[in-house]
Amino acid sequence: MALRLLVAHTPEERDAARQVEARVFLQAFDNTPELMEQEYGPYDARSRFVVVMDEASGSALGTARLIVADTNPVKTLVDVAGEPWHLPVAGSLEASGLTPPTVWDVATLAVDPRYRAGAAGAEVSLALCHGIWRYARNCDVPGLVTILDDRVHRLVRAMGLPWYPMAGATSRPYLGSPASTPCVFVVRTAQDEVRSARPDLVPALDHGEFRSIRVDPADLLPTRGTVVRPTIPAAEPDRSLPPRRDTTGWRPPASRREKLIAPPGGLNG
Repeated sequence: MALRLLVAHTPEERDAARQVEARVFLQAFDNTPELMEQEYGPYDARSRFVVVMDEASGSALGTARLIVADTNPVKTLVDVAGEPWHLPVAGSLEASGLTPPTVWDVATLAVDPRYRAGAAGAEVSLALCHGIWRYARNCDVPGLVTILDDRVHRLVRAMGLPWYPMAGATSRPYLGSPASTPCVFVVRTAQDEVRSARPDLVPALDHGEFRSIRVDPADLLPTRGTVVRPTIPAAEPDRSLPPRRDTTGWRPPASRREKLIAPPGGLNG
């Protein structure tokens, strides 16, 4: 199986990412397609998908949905301002040196259950975390926010990734998860923290070095992620109509008649 880490850039890649996201969230949290559309559909135009793809089949083994900063707040900030947290968003982010208009949202993180176990499965999760971090750095994003199921939060903290609870946040039920915590990730300080906490994972998390997953830096550039539509070829002429007569040398009848009756050149009247 040839695996590749990338930011989805074609409709097919984005669809593959959505499919694994939908399967995992239905199985793990009983989030139906209707609920997923209700929750994430309004942010679809702002969504970028970091994906581990099977190049042969075109299917996704795992994905992370990032919602980019905009004039309107990202989903996590909207949600933590309401039930059940009621966080003062600006003040909570200020404690980490961030502001609401600049952060991106890791709105979902999903890995197919078949690829979670063993060394190869661990690489899928590590690759997604590398992709999120590298793409954010490439896009000059100062910080990330998310609402993590507490089981996933323990996993990423065990990896040494500095996902910390937002100031004032506690663990609460959220969208089918029995316990989730709003978290923040400061890109500027992450590298030093990962190197200190898990130096053994620096080659994977920081440099993108994996045994079973191909990582091309071009696949994580800021230019990737927007929707690319296939080029529609120009319509061909209708071949069912009879061919048109060539009129390139045609003159009106009157022009030939005037030429025949005109006096020879050089004569005066």
